[in-house]
Amino acid sequence: MKKIKMEQLWNDHAIKTKDDIEITNEENVSIEVPFDPNLIKIRNHPFTLGALIDRIEHNELNFQTAFQRKEGLWTITQMSRLMESIFLKLPLPAFYFDEKNENYWEVIDGLQRCSVIKEFVIKKSITLTNLEFLHQFEGLAYDELPRDIHRRIKTTPLTIYVIERGTPKEVKFNIFKRINTQGLILTPQEIRHALNQGKPADTVASLANLSEFKKATCNKIKAMRMEDRDFTTRFVSFYLIPSEKYQPDLDSFMTKGMAEIDKLDSEGIKNLKNSFKKSMNLAWEIFKEDAFRKRFHENDRRKPLNKAIFEAISVSFAKLSIEQREKLRSKAGIFRTKFIELNNSDRFYKAISSGTGQKENVNIRFKEIQRIINETLE
Repeated sequence: MKKIKMEQLWNDHAIKTKDDIEITNEENVSIEVPFDPNLIKIRNHPFTLGALIDRIEHNELNFQTAFQRKEGLWTITQMSRLMESIFLKLPLPAFYFDEKNENYWEVIDGLQRCSVIKEFVIKKSITLTNLEFLHQFEGLAYDELPRDIHRRIKTTPLTIYVIERGTPKEVKFNIFKRINTQGLILTPQEIRHALNQGKPADTVASLANLSEFKKATCNKIKAMRMEDRDFTTRFVSFYLIPSEKYQPDLDSFMTKGMAEIDKLDSEGIKNLKNSFKKSMNLAWEIFKEDAFRKRFHENDRRKPLNKAIFEAISVSFAKLSIEQREKLRSKAGIFRTKFIELNNSDRFYKAISSGTGQKENVNIRFKEIQRIINETLE
């Protein structure tokens, strides 16, 4: 009855998938003071478009940040109508910048608008096209506009938010995630990648490119939108930070996990990669094409990849000794049977299906996977 119940639950919920990856609810996490509010350092001071133009002219804005796709994506009509909005004194959306030092900011939100200002006012590379209201300015370049319009451009008030130096990365992650609302929305992993340039970003990317990882996941995880790096970041985070210390939510935890990579020397990075390779190899040898997927009985159809299962199994396998891996490999059938029984447990099913970012569910799936490993080895 239990097996039928779990399989029926799966079917009744019509589990959604994305590129053979099960979509689970990772949030649904009660906030337990995720970080000290005093660490949020954002200033908002009076600013004009003229002051922004001055920063662009003096190369004090970095347009090529990891948070952005690329500048210049707008059509000439979109660019012209932004300028028309300024002429009409319509308020512009807020701009967000990350302060690297007093004289150098990175554009976080507002890249396309900054790009239009640069092209029209500074480089003078475009002329106004397909205006909606001010047809008298149609076809004109910046220098051809009357002086009162020049003055209006430079005195246009702007809402500017500057995220100050010293703001912790996990705090920045939450800020960026909340303001990430326009255009092509960045995924959480893309934000983490932008926050952790250098060794952390390079390491999770190198893990995602390993043939062992691609084989164990049947080449089903696409690199587009950094989905593959999301998987490897989960491994790194729980490998470097014990699941017992998990808090307060999955996104913040994974941001801390990437930051932990910076503390590793070259030997530590090498050991991390080797442990990941051994884990992927063992997962493939035990489960073959069924690795990191739910299964309710032996003849069940293959399910999509499950991130919560990936976290628990990949890290647990990685921390086994050589002798333990060999013994588990030799008892693969017994372990698979125990894993199927575990999938038919209401408690474990919930931990890998709903609210997977809750601390209780994280602890349940790691403890239960470790339990069946220990039972198999014994």
